[in-house]
Amino acid sequence: MKSPSRVVFAVVFVICCADVGCRYSGRIARPYPVPTVQRILADLAAVRDSARSFKIDSKMDYWVGDNRVKGTVLLMGRVGAYVRINALNPTGDSVAADLACNGAGFKYIDYNNDCQLTGPCSRDSIARLLRVSLEPDDFLLLAMGTIPVIANDRGALAWDDENGHEVITLTERGTGMSQTIALNGRHCEGEKEASTCRWEVVSSVVRDARGQELWNLRNKDFYTVRGEDGALFRVPKKTQFRQPGEKSDLLVRWREHVLNLNLDDAKFDMVIPAGLPSC
Repeated sequence: MKSPSRVVFAVVFVICCADVGCRYSGRIARPYPVPTVQRILADLAAVRDSARSFKIDSKMDYWVGDNRVKGTVLLMGRVGAYVRINALNPTGDSVAADLACNGAGFKYIDYNNDCQLTGPCSRDSIARLLRVSLEPDDFLLLAMGTIPVIANDRGALAWDDENGHEVITLTERGTGMSQTIALNGRHCEGEKEASTCRWEVVSSVVRDARGQELWNLRNKDFYTVRGEDGALFRVPKKTQFRQPGEKSDLLVRWREHVLNLNLDDAKFDMVIPAGLPSC
């Protein structure tokens, strides 16, 4: 017959394993059944499909030309290549630069240098201000806590028992491009609503066929946000995005996420003063 103390210890051990994942010899075991690559990719796709719009105040550390800038950046976006970025001067009392993508073209005003630019809305539009090259809708995904995923024909799943993360490696046939994604799903355990279970995208790295890193992303300090349409998202409070080939990086401290709100077209347009020279 087992002593009462051993029974109590066994019960506590089982409860702890169910809640946070068992550690043995410094390792973490999965606290849920083994998922499949297809299941996780479908879950990520569902989050991307539900991401419609965002409005966020942030603190950013980024490059403008050859200068490193730290300051408040006001952001909003909508699916369909709609983006608005207001970068404030470090003092916070004036706008340093304003970028508006209206789904087709962009307008940009550099108030500190009294110049402007216009052109088609593309991945280069975001780079005009933040020096990171991202398609407007991919920038929306980043702000909403998820990521673009490369076209892939095969994937492998591994368990990182040191950090307690699922690690997916995807490969695109023909191009040889690859993507490695680390995800945390342990927060799903114990949630009362099944719909609150969302994978946290901890990191993502995309490489070309030669293994050269094209971009990498790291997220930290996740919390749950309910969009204005009722959809639930796990979003980070801190994001680091790097593009080694561009020698650029972006550090973001997201202040407050307002998601899937109604944003009309007028918010993504502005009037450029007559006579303002080209940057």
